[in-house]
Amino acid sequence: MPEPEGGLSLHLRAGGPTQRGHPLSVSIQLRNCGPRRCLLVGVLDGSESCLRYPHYRPQIVHDGAVVAAPEVSEDPLVGPLRAVDFVRLDPGGAFDPSAGHGAAAFLPLTTFTNFVPTESGIYVCTLEFSTESLRTEDWLGRFNQDAERDVVLDLIADVPRVTLRAEPLQMFVR
Repeated sequence: MPEPEGGLSLHLRAGGPTQRGHPLSVSIQLRNCGPRRCLLVGVLDGSESCLRYPHYRPQIVHDGAVVAAPEVSEDPLVGPLRAVDFVRLDPGGAFDPSAGHGAAAFLPLTTFTNFVPTESGIYVCTLEFSTESLRTEDWLGRFNQDAERDVVLDLIADVPRVTLRAEPLQMFVR
């Protein structure tokens, strides 16, 4: 297994067997493998379509063709990033960035949750996670951000800058 980049690792896991006509069950884990506590943010409005950081780019491939990927968003309006959306991970700590976490407004990755395979066979799920924004402001919402702007800009500065790719997850669909 490759050395975790930036002291972090990203993993995909199957939630169980899958049949045609039923969504794939994929869980995600971001783990702090480093020696120090770190801050991370889960999937937010606009993260999957790369309108804002952090970016979460899922994809599903079947028979060599991409069968599911994030849609290009027509609406660039994304909600505010709040201080409660930051997860503090101690060394060895992990969380699912697509599941609820306290008051954080994390969202499921719709590429995974909405895809329903219609054919039997092997489906390969991939996920790329990136915090490598060129500008800190690329994390902020497009409205209602002023109330916590200064606080979240300080918190963003403490998020490790990495791009991680999970090992591809092969799922057999019956």
